[in-house]
Amino acid sequence: MDQGIQHARERRNALERLAAKIPGLKGYLERETRREVDKMERDWIAAQIDRARELVQQSIREWSRSGDLANLDVASSIDKGLDRFANRVRHADYGYTGFFDAVKIYEDELDRLYEHDLGLVEEVEKLVTRIESLPGTANAAALQAVLADVREADRRFDERATVFENVTSKGGR
Repeated sequence: MDQGIQHARERRNALERLAAKIPGLKGYLERETRREVDKMERDWIAAQIDRARELVQQSIREWSRSGDLANLDVASSIDKGLDRFANRVRHADYGYTGFFDAVKIYEDELDRLYEHDLGLVEEVEKLVTRIESLPGTANAAALQAVLADVREADRRFDERATVFENVTSKGGR
């Protein structure tokens, strides 16, 4: 067994033993882990959006080189929308409160947040797939569909704040 893995397990086991002895520490660690997971999730989503944006930019360059300029304004709107969306996701507030924060979020409420986040991940995956399958020409219908998907994913991200507000307003029980 790798020494690094063994060392990490020993540290985790010591932390688990410590958490078992100090009241509230386990809950604090779980919530802090959730914050870290939330950040990792948002970074992953933003990276997927950035990848999709790179594909759009590559398509724009190819269409421009070939003289296919008819719908580049829509493609440019997609590029700008993806950039805005990625930055909103990347720089959003952490979604889950820490243990000593005034607002507590409980497991059933976290499940609703996670369910919403899963839907957002699926929305971004759908968006990336649609962009990957763009035709070799600047097809107006295909570009309009992608632009609609960008707007829908951005709207769904806006819903995250509403879901979070609803959950935290019930969190003080």
